[in-house]
Amino acid sequence: MKIQAPGARSLAPAAKVERSGGRTDFDAAVERAGASLAAQPGEALRDFSQMTRDQLFQWMNDRIKGGALSLDDRAGLLGLTGCGAIGAPSADTAPASDQDQLNFFQIAQDRVAAARHRREGSVEAIYQTALAVMRQFQKPV
Repeated sequence: MKIQAPGARSLAPAAKVERSGGRTDFDAAVERAGASLAAQPGEALRDFSQMTRDQLFQWMNDRIKGGALSLDDRAGLLGLTGCGAIGAPSADTAPASDQDQLNFFQIAQDRVAAARHRREGSVEAIYQTALAVMRQFQKPV
């Protein structure tokens, strides 16, 4: 006999992760993260492979104020600026000087790999979202 309180909702089971060709449902979901963040016509694109932490932070705040970036999608970017720690500490979490040009694509990819190695799926998803955001606003090189 199953007893359920009035107004109580039953939760659906979590989606099962299936592997096909080395990819998971999680990988596909992460790729879709930030996909709606398309750069608007006339919006200044940036080169995230050569920015300072301060420039990334300013760019992120400008996108949030302009409505082009949600607060949910900014978590990984904030972690990349050194203003917010996400997951286990890494060698690149020490703040660089504001004059140091950093490759935020590489830093984010390194953090995704580290989170995957530690099996921290939520941290991996946060940095995958940061990568998706940067790809949307990346200046062609």
